[in-house]
Amino acid sequence: MPESRTAREISSRETKRRGILLAAIQVFAKKGYFAARMSDVAHEAGVADGTLYLYFEGKEDLLISVFDDVLNRFCVRAREEITELDDPVAKLRVLVRLHLQSLSNDRALAHILQIETRHSRRFMNVFTRGRLGEYLGLIRGVIEEGQEAGCFRRDVPPALAINVVFGAVDELVTSWLLTEEPTDLVRYHAPLVDLLCTGLLAQTTPDDQS
Repeated sequence: MPESRTAREISSRETKRRGILLAAIQVFAKKGYFAARMSDVAHEAGVADGTLYLYFEGKEDLLISVFDDVLNRFCVRAREEITELDDPVAKLRVLVRLHLQSLSNDRALAHILQIETRHSRRFMNVFTRGRLGEYLGLIRGVIEEGQEAGCFRRDVPPALAINVVFGAVDELVTSWLLTEEPTDLVRYHAPLVDLLCTGLLAQTTPDDQS
């Protein structure tokens, strides 16, 4: 059955939108988010300035859309992988690996996320309520599942555990990004999770061992 005109239009519009998002990543990384102009993004994307406003309200909306797009695809893939697993530690290892892979595969995107936006409280407040909140929810689900199963410490509040996990991965990415000779970022995911779980694993008591 031939593709309908509506389907072709939707596909064309999505292709152009994604092209603008990719152009924005390159421009924001090169010039800095606050110095970059929408016209710079339009030039990089090869479209007229006015075309951008058919897809995005402005520069902040464009930036948020970049991360929403990336994190949406991340969350979809993460759910697909952890659904097949029963072990909370294995699930946590998947989330950390995918986080590191996502940013190690796109250094420009990593630069924007780790460097350009961190001093914008307004942006981070909006961003945390979006797809990042969904990602943090995945971590919470794994932590709570592990606590319920008895393999993670129940005396550690889930909110604290989330901050520890995300903070450790986030700092690892920042250190990797700032080094002059970056190594394979993903190779750190297993030892990092092992290190985190040393503090998360439930402690056995003499009564448990008897």
